[in-house]
Amino acid sequence: MKKMQYQYMKFVFSKERGGIFGMTDLIIFSGQSNMQGQTERLLGDTPIDGCAEYRFLTDSLVPLKNPCGEDIRYDGTEGFAFGTPGTENWHGQMALGSTVYGYTSLVPFFCDAYRKTAPHHPCVTAVHAAKGATQLAYWMPDSEGYPMLVRKAEAAIAKTGEINRRYMIWLQGESDAIAGVKKDEYKRSLREFAYSLKARFSLDRFGIIRVGQFTMDERDFEIIRAQDELCCEDDFFLMLTTAALDFCTKEEYKHFMNPEAHGHYSAAGLCELGRLAGTALGESV
Repeated sequence: MKKMQYQYMKFVFSKERGGIFGMTDLIIFSGQSNMQGQTERLLGDTPIDGCAEYRFLTDSLVPLKNPCGEDIRYDGTEGFAFGTPGTENWHGQMALGSTVYGYTSLVPFFCDAYRKTAPHHPCVTAVHAAKGATQLAYWMPDSEGYPMLVRKAEAAIAKTGEINRRYMIWLQGESDAIAGVKKDEYKRSLREFAYSLKARFSLDRFGIIRVGQFTMDERDFEIIRAQDELCCEDDFFLMLTTAALDFCTKEEYKHFMNPEAHGHYSAAGLCELGRLAGTALGESV
């Protein structure tokens, strides 16, 4: 294992090749704050064997660990982290965000579980491209979030080199529930968004971590049903886990919720969601 890790990290930082070669899978992670990562503490800050995170601002591959992600402005330049003293209007200035407060994202736990479970035990390039408080409309091809998502993913693909499998992982929908978006509208838009990325990046699957509850009323279930139906009706969509709903509603899982932010998962919760979802993707191969 140590030899394999050394070889992989040598590939990641190769000055001659500038990327990874061999059997590598690329996974894009997008959505809103629960994908960005908004927890109460840091967990998972040890590099994951065989996994790298692509950083757009430096065009580099770095060991995958928490915190991850980048604060990138709409023009592709470096921004500032959410909550940075002396700053304001983060949501209005950033296209993509890093893990809030430098804490925890599910991305490292997902990639670790996927790599261990997938039969080909691939190396992984992770692309963190999420932003809190965004509706699905923000990510649509004709909207403001899509261009930076595409730019970062395209750059990651170029940096990685030869890629075996390509995936998009989606955790989003709370803001659409708050806005009262109906099932059919969300379902139609998510299909359009997913197939646009499939055509652009030759994605193998579009994995969904089904949203939990935020409004705590029927509006949440419009989004939940839309995600359920897409995964039942279209093989391109893959339901990775439905556990988020239990985390939000059952007393025995309350430790998986962030006590400091309603509707957000704790560090332990994102660890568990990442583990469940990454295992499911690996088992689907």
